Amino acid sequence: MRTYRLRSQAVNDGQNSVIDMDLEFEGARAFVIWDSIPLGGYQLQARVEIDPGLLQKVGHPNCDYLYRGELVLPRPQDN
Repeated sequence: MRTYRLRSQAVNDGQNSVIDMDLEFEGARAFVIWDSIPLGGYQLQARVEIDPGLLQKVGHPNCDYLYRGELVLPRPQDN
């Protein structure tokens, strides 16, 4: 599976910020990689599904897509 770079505005602790994350597609679905850890020969990923209709392909050297929506990322302390 190919990984792209995504840039978006995110809400973290009530503050807006610009964030860069990895992005993967699975068919017509799009996911940002919130966290990733190696476990032996495997790579475990925490993914958050996003609306692919809000993605905009860009030719920027640091990112492949801009997300025109707002990312609200899970907070571990809320789980």
